[in-house]
Amino acid sequence: MNMNKAIQNTINQKISLLSQERQLAFGIILSERFLPNYFAFYFVEKWGNPMVLLNGIDLLKNIAYQGNYETSELELIDELIESITPDLDDFPSNILASMALDVSSMLCECFVFVKNHNIKHIEICSSVSFGSLEMYVQKRDNLRHDLKTEELNKYFSQDSLIKHEIEYQLKLLDELTGNIKISPKLYIDKTMAAPMPELVLFLSSLQDKNRFMQISNI
Repeated sequence: MNMNKAIQNTINQKISLLSQERQLAFGIILSERFLPNYFAFYFVEKWGNPMVLLNGIDLLKNIAYQGNYETSELELIDELIESITPDLDDFPSNILASMALDVSSMLCECFVFVKNHNIKHIEICSSVSFGSLEMYVQKRDNLRHDLKTEELNKYFSQDSLIKHEIEYQLKLLDELTGNIKISPKLYIDKTMAAPMPELVLFLSSLQDKNRFMQISNI
């Protein structure tokens, strides 16, 4: 993950100002926004089960709203998410598999946060979301793998997709710091209004599986 440290530190500081309920809501929203990446992977590779992630998100929302949970439920969903998370050794050089892995990872971090309330897990959700976009930008623009971190950071800072994501997360955190109500409407508004990664938009316009496969193995 090459996100500028100053920007990530600013985001992390804003996360720390939230209540635990709102910290969890932030992690849920980030995870749900990137869910289309898992669907794209699932439709191309015919592997996994997006319904597990949807059920996991629903469970997290209930926990954020009610403030309690059954330990057995968390253990079950942990096992299910692990079972449908792609192993990159099985999908080498597959950008969709990597992005699907990121979605699963963000959800797992949210569930660990529920159990131990360690803010680090929500910070990781933010970090992973940027890492997923940066990985796509590297593939999309065919960036050299030997670029120095400073060069990558400069390139990413000028990319519109990543700039939108920074603005989105900062604005969302500011709103969560206020009196905005944690409700189903909040999740709908914040996931629908978020910029969808270009990759998913492009994939959704394609109907030929062979063309899908070309993109998934950029």
